[in-house]
Amino acid sequence: MTGRAVVAAVLIALAAPGVARAQTIEEQQWHLAALGVHAAHATTRGDGVVVAVVDSGVDDTRPDLTGALLPGAGFGSAAGTDGTEDNDGHGTAMATLIAGRAVDGGALGVAPGAMILPVSVGADGDKFTTASVAEGVTWAVDHGADVVNLSLTSLATLTPDLLRAVNYAFDHDAVVVAGTGNDGDEHVGAPANIKGVIAVSGTVEGNGPWPESNTGPETVLAAPAKRIVTAVPLKVVDTGYAEVDGTSAATALVSGVAALVRARYPDLDAGNVVNRLITTATDLLEPGRDNVTGFGQVDPVAALTADVPRVERNPLAPPPRTSSTEPPPTSPSTEGLAVPAPGADGGTRLLVAFGGLTAVGAVVAVVSVLLARRSRIRRVPVPVVTEIPPPSDDFWRGDRR
Repeated sequence: MTGRAVVAAVLIALAAPGVARAQTIEEQQWHLAALGVHAAHATTRGDGVVVAVVDSGVDDTRPDLTGALLPGAGFGSAAGTDGTEDNDGHGTAMATLIAGRAVDGGALGVAPGAMILPVSVGADGDKFTTASVAEGVTWAVDHGADVVNLSLTSLATLTPDLLRAVNYAFDHDAVVVAGTGNDGDEHVGAPANIKGVIAVSGTVEGNGPWPESNTGPETVLAAPAKRIVTAVPLKVVDTGYAEVDGTSAATALVSGVAALVRARYPDLDAGNVVNRLITTATDLLEPGRDNVTGFGQVDPVAALTADVPRVERNPLAPPPRTSSTEPPPTSPSTEGLAVPAPGADGGTRLLVAFGGLTAVGAVVAVVSVLLARRSRIRRVPVPVVTEIPPPSDDFWRGDRR
């Protein structure tokens, strides 16, 4: 997937022959049953956990997110905003998958009791840079994020600004989740390739791998990524709902499960939350970790109920060492590091890990056939940069300041 998303019309499935009743939005969210989300809610709904959505902003007018949004902030081309303007729809879609309240038959999130910290890092989905994302991550951590959702990816293997920001999140006990990308390539770029991050690939109904996921040894978990129904701003789709494809959606679902675990086990540090997620995942391919689905598909119920011994540190992280907990600089030095050429606004360009976008009709009491208006959204592809070799293990153990 090159980053473009298409809005197409779809029909709303009828409940039964002769019965003029449309499915509710929640009923169209197949991933809820696939992950056992309703069963997980018998244990916790994620109350009290703060999930930062570092993205295109989160629309504060969506009823699906009523009462779910905290005061946010904007960076990059969204500087000066409070994070609640979303001209692209991507951030709203992700926030709803994480914490949707299912208001009036609307979309239900994996952790509907969690709070969303909206962090806009671009006025639309085409202008994210590593610099703005790094600023957004740092701000989110400083404002109480327990989980940081990064439904975005880059072509770059090594980006020092993201590395410093993500390690700052680790130093402050935040769980960081990122998508592997949607090109179907054996390449996982930053921030998903940073050690300690939960890098998420996609699956389809029936638990098979989503073939458009990027893959590689950095892959940690998988989650549904095909035809995932969620809420978007009315300015993007006039029904307010859409089907989305991509590891963006899978990332948001895993962030939601991380929020459930943090709510159920408030005494666990981030490393133990990560450990609980990976040790309870449902293995999908060959036994053990693989490059396509990592440790397997995330399993919310098992993550909440299984007997999992504690660990000393995040099992995905490099060996521990002493580091500063001072916030990373806004414009970190790149001296001596091979990085792609920056964009015009000072950072390496990023792709949102987002595939096709398909309009979904809102719930109605009586309907025969409902057809959403056709429209189109285009995203500018990130330019290909010079091939960058993966960093050595010595780099990851180096100074993170």
